[in-house]
Amino acid sequence: MRTGERIGSGRSADVYTLVGDPGRVLRRYRDGTDATDEAALMARLAALGYPVPAVHLEDAPGPADLVMERLTGPTMLQALLTESAADDVGARAGATLAGLLHRLHALPGRIVHLDLHPDNVIFGPRGPVVIDWCNADTGPPGLDCAMSALILAQAAVGALPQARPVLAALLPQLDGTLETHLPAATARRAADRGAAQEAVLLDEAVALIHALRRVQPQISL
Repeated sequence: MRTGERIGSGRSADVYTLVGDPGRVLRRYRDGTDATDEAALMARLAALGYPVPAVHLEDAPGPADLVMERLTGPTMLQALLTESAADDVGARAGATLAGLLHRLHALPGRIVHLDLHPDNVIFGPRGPVVIDWCNADTGPPGLDCAMSALILAQAAVGALPQARPVLAALLPQLDGTLETHLPAATARRAADRGAAQEAVLLDEAVALIHALRRVQPQISL
């Protein structure tokens, strides 16, 4: 297995093509983080019918590597930026995020993603697919929902105003436990070194969530 060109780069990992294998890519953590558990979780989620990229556990050349299906299509974030003129784009994105969260939390094992936001959803031929499971854990669904809401709110009060209608559409579809878990979500975001630039927006982001929750009906699930 030989890697080709680098086609993507995130906060902690790079994605490469595989020579002679156009249907798969290799994602490699730059600091050598072990991806074994993450790959195993993705394989489990796929077996349960949750939309994740197919992974190939046996083909990873090293512990920091993850060989997976190559997805085609824009991220939800890219769609928001290119389709922002459409009246219902934010509402559709919010509904999609809510559906993905509820589907995940309905699975056995109390799995939570903890970083489910528009840049971690890819729209492909088989619908929305969730990527980047490095923060995934087990825990209460309310914390997962609070994390997604807080990330969107930080974007909305910061450099991505397109996130506000997504957040406004998402919040009514989340139950009342969100408020219970919002302090823990805020603490996690404050401690996230990868989100240090957004940390100054936390107070404003929390205020936006509370404001939107007050003016919209909450759905008890």
